[in-house]
Amino acid sequence: MGRKLNIRPTSSVYATYKRLSYQPWTAIAEFVDNSTQSFYDHKDELLGIKYYKGLTIEINYIDDPEHGDRLEIIDDAFGMEWKDFQRAVILDKPPINRDGRNEFGMGLKTAACWFGSVWSVESTSYGSKNKYFTEINIDDLGKYKIEEIDVQEEIVSPKDHYTKIVIKNLNKKIKGPRTIGKVKDLLSSIYREDIRSGLVKLYYNGTLLSFKEPPVYVENVNGVEKTWKKSVSFTIEHDGKELEVEGFVAIRIPASLKEAGFTLIRRGRVIIGGSENTYRPTELFGDSNTNTWQRMYGEFHMDNWPVTQAKDGFDWHNSGLEEAFIEKLKEYTQDYRRKAESIRVREKIKTSEVVNSALDAFANSRLLEDATVTIKEPESDNNKLNIDPNVPYDKESTDDNSVEETTDVPEIVDENDDGVIIDGGNKIDYKFKYKGQEYCFHIELDLNHPNAHWLLVEQESQTEYNLSINMRHSFFKPLIEKKEFMPIMMKMAISMVLAEIESVMISPDGRIEPSAIRMRMNEILETVKNGE
Repeated sequence: MGRKLNIRPTSSVYATYKRLSYQPWTAIAEFVDNSTQSFYDHKDELLGIKYYKGLTIEINYIDDPEHGDRLEIIDDAFGMEWKDFQRAVILDKPPINRDGRNEFGMGLKTAACWFGSVWSVESTSYGSKNKYFTEINIDDLGKYKIEEIDVQEEIVSPKDHYTKIVIKNLNKKIKGPRTIGKVKDLLSSIYREDIRSGLVKLYYNGTLLSFKEPPVYVENVNGVEKTWKKSVSFTIEHDGKELEVEGFVAIRIPASLKEAGFTLIRRGRVIIGGSENTYRPTELFGDSNTNTWQRMYGEFHMDNWPVTQAKDGFDWHNSGLEEAFIEKLKEYTQDYRRKAESIRVREKIKTSEVVNSALDAFANSRLLEDATVTIKEPESDNNKLNIDPNVPYDKESTDDNSVEETTDVPEIVDENDDGVIIDGGNKIDYKFKYKGQEYCFHIELDLNHPNAHWLLVEQESQTEYNLSINMRHSFFKPLIEKKEFMPIMMKMAISMVLAEIESVMISPDGRIEPSAIRMRMNEILETVKNGE
């Protein structure tokens, strides 16, 4: 059984959507908008179905070298009957409800054409016995001036309810871990409100997407905790309308270049926001090197504000509306901007990261051979690192936590505190071979005595030395407040001791020339630099 669907006179227009300025995540969001709106329009009826716990949307990108990659979007929302099915496929057929997420009625068509040249829609609605299927080849539409397309109709159970979209002959592909990761991150951010509700589950290639809530800064003032998060509510009059804003502003600790900033939400879905895409006008946040840029964040619901058709921005650039919005936010964020700039944070770095960063240069330069490192205190079964001088240090393989992870555990300090926090033990045994001789350096990182000597060396034997390195020496302030300086400090100390050892080795009568250590030090540093 089948029907004909008249798409005259605009069949050739479909092909023009290939040139729209979508990104993979914004195009996929068009399908998710339709699915979620279908769910919310019929939420009570759907949740009344036995065993139905909420909406599930599956986004699957299938790599198929033989037949070509394809993209599938499947939901178990209410589904479509004939009138809705027609609107989904035919141009210029907006939905009856213009107050939802799919207000323009163009998203499915434009996004599908942007992704691929061949796409199909299959759907049946809850309580209906009719299932509809059609496939559109947009190249054929333009080439043969097709005015009607075939729709297959099939009898199914009235308990079925779903929509399935399949896109083939892809113009845009989702390849590479970075692109895939960005798609997941931004979809989970765009639909954070749905995910928070617990009623919507969004999957990408079988992975359930989740949204990680930013950590709010809680300050202890004389034993009383103050949470730096407050509600914001105001309206802006524009073109005879009262445009409403509801949300919050907050400060996050730790800071984040990617995640700080404002997120602007409309009708429950993000319009501007998400990883690396937050709203940070310079009038409020300053430049990217400010603490406000990295610490202040917030969410604002702007349900009756005008948006672009792609729903990737607000339609406010030519009317002064954005300027009015920023001016209002200045009033509500002034105290938060001041606080974001005033917070001092001690950076944190793991001992293993200091060791890896400092000693890989010696391994890469082959100045030292057969090196092994043992980090002591606290004890661990996995604290021994073997350094192959023929293979550069792999920091990620020796430390499960990346640099980004370590900076996510800061410590708020007062003005009298300084220096980087080194986490994971301050005693290291460093065994290596230098010019054919085996040595052992017992290294202690002194973290408590800013006024003590920078480097203390005690010789246990001809090949065994105790080194105490003052990682908070006041001479190096403010460098000691930067975690990147910690490995340099350790590298300098080891180079100094090696220069002393070699100066003694080459001395014919046991006496060291005044310039000998300096000369050896220069040679060692040059070798290490070349190795890097």
